[in-house]
Amino acid sequence: RYNQTMSVQNLEINKANLLNVVVSLPKSEFEQFVSDARKLKRREETLIAKIPKFDLSDEERKIYKQLLRKFRAQNITDTEYKQLTDLTDKLEGLNVERLKCLMEIAKIRNKTLREVMKELNIKPKSYE
Repeated sequence: RYNQTMSVQNLEINKANLLNVVVSLPKSEFEQFVSDARKLKRREETLIAKIPKFDLSDEERKIYKQLLRKFRAQNITDTEYKQLTDLTDKLEGLNVERLKCLMEIAKIRNKTLREVMKELNIKPKSYE
């Protein structure tokens, strides 16, 4: 999209360098760059805001833990087992969506998933 090509292998990209490159763009390319940067930032913010929503409710988490203890103690009814598998399926689906958001943020930031999780202080979920 931007006609100017630059080699970044030996170039330290810092704020000053980036600003110098960006302001040297022709006006239309500069405006497109700024528009694209804003879109990416809004997308990233939207994804970050979604992450906490991909979790069981407090009540579901409490029930899940109780049912998991009963299952491990081999003291679970068929009805409770069904409820445990339903909650497990829901939790797995939520974790997949959470991971998709984190991976998209990593792509936007051009970083690894682990780096993004560390930057956002996000730890893997544990319900044990």
